[in-house]
Amino acid sequence: MSSRKFLLVSILRNPNPVFDLSPDVVASLLRILAARSPSFPALRASHALLTVSGAVLFNKNFNRRLAALYSRLSPDDAVLLHCQLRSPDPIVSRFVIKSLVHRRRDPSDVVAFFCRHVHPIGCRPSRCTFPLLITAAKFSESINQGEILHCLALKLGFLGHLPVPNSLIHMYATCDGLDLARQLFDEMPEKDRVSYNSLLDGYVKSCNFDEAERLLRINPDRNVISWSTLFNGFVRNRMFARGISIFQQMQELGVQPDDCSVVSLLVVYTNYELAPHGKSVHGLLLRRWLQIPLHVSNALVNFYCKCGLLDSATKVFERTMEKDLICWNTLISGFGSNGYGEEALGFFKRMLLEGTKPNDITFVGILVACAHSGLVEEALHHFKMMSSEFGLKPTFAHYWCLVDLYVRLESPCDALKVIQEMPLDNQSAIWGAVICLAKVRGDISVGERLGKHLIELEPYNSRRYLPLLNIYTAASRWDKYKELMELMKARGLKKLPDCTLIDLNLVVHKFLVGDKYQPEIEKVYGVLENIADQLKLQPPKADDAMVDAI
Repeated sequence: MSSRKFLLVSILRNPNPVFDLSPDVVASLLRILAARSPSFPALRASHALLTVSGAVLFNKNFNRRLAALYSRLSPDDAVLLHCQLRSPDPIVSRFVIKSLVHRRRDPSDVVAFFCRHVHPIGCRPSRCTFPLLITAAKFSESINQGEILHCLALKLGFLGHLPVPNSLIHMYATCDGLDLARQLFDEMPEKDRVSYNSLLDGYVKSCNFDEAERLLRINPDRNVISWSTLFNGFVRNRMFARGISIFQQMQELGVQPDDCSVVSLLVVYTNYELAPHGKSVHGLLLRRWLQIPLHVSNALVNFYCKCGLLDSATKVFERTMEKDLICWNTLISGFGSNGYGEEALGFFKRMLLEGTKPNDITFVGILVACAHSGLVEEALHHFKMMSSEFGLKPTFAHYWCLVDLYVRLESPCDALKVIQEMPLDNQSAIWGAVICLAKVRGDISVGERLGKHLIELEPYNSRRYLPLLNIYTAASRWDKYKELMELMKARGLKKLPDCTLIDLNLVVHKFLVGDKYQPEIEKVYGVLENIADQLKLQPPKADDAMVDAI
């Protein structure tokens, strides 16, 4: 150890206020601290020594280095340092604000710090500091603080510095102030691709896709982010046809999709089970990357599993160098849902051997695999393993998988036992779901037995009679239907009328059977009569495929 370093270590271990710290020693102390990422106690000890020497009060370089270190280790102490300084400069303020923003502190605290400790002392924020303040206001999701900063930026003349108005546009779009974002965008004399992309992102997040598409067309500097933002927005909202159209335009213009767009494209092809298209995307990825990124590999595994191409899914899985829990869960669920329960259990055992700890989603995949393959003992074993070995509490989904297993095996007694042992509050919900499941699979006897038990749970809840009534209706058991209706009448219950909810222009309209109190009910009936008349004039031809499906 050099003599200087030895001296510095001695000073830190045995601080002596009387010791005279020369500027050279102080500078070396700060450099070593900054280079070695000191612990918080060592930093505070150094701060105390520097305060005694007077370096903190009068040397701006020392102040900046201390602020940078505190910003990494303790934002609160960075604020205290700022308050102790007689005349903090904008760089120190920026360190503190950046630390508060990146640590996701309460956004109001960040703006309050600026208003109380920076602005009143006449410390003019730099153009680089201001976007950080706007970012803090964005995290608050409150437009009021953003409007205050907008006014201050206008007063200080910062709106000519593009990062400031761009940050304001992004903030307004995030805080439901899209009209203000568009107004600011239109008033900007100069715009760059960030300006367009920020507003475009706001339109996509508010589902205003028509305006987003128009903005994309007029953007003179479109890039992959512009196209990907709109494409991913269509996919997230399950507007797959428009998403594919945008992607085709990207291809025609030679725009290479980014990772997120590739994953979204695989989501589209997974939804439509378009195996050839997904394989072409896989080929594109192999040409682009020697090693496909993990999140893209997971999307590929999911795609192949949903299309039933388990060999291809396994190949992608095996070529993935570092497999995470999502990768394992995807493959286990894929094999299980396709009826390969033994193989799914094999991958689960291998996952444990390789040191990956399962979560509750893993066990949902395992139980689904057991249900689809009729593996009762394995299902019960892994259901108990959740809590005994991994401390995971079974949820509604895990109980549902067990019930589904017994319904598939036509074992209503075991299904009843599982439901009765559920320590959950929503037993009635799973009862109704199981009865509907039995009805769909044609297990009338199972559904009837479960339906009767559901009524016993809540005999004076008219909603609990509906699943059994629907089962009798589907089976044309009108005698049983009549008996159940008479039982409801004897208990003073009425069958709730069926209803339909229609979302029209963000307004939900509720229609009940026989309802004549809707404001526009006459127009509705008029349209229905018109449709009925047209059907009478041109009766539809029978669709053989539809008949077979029914």
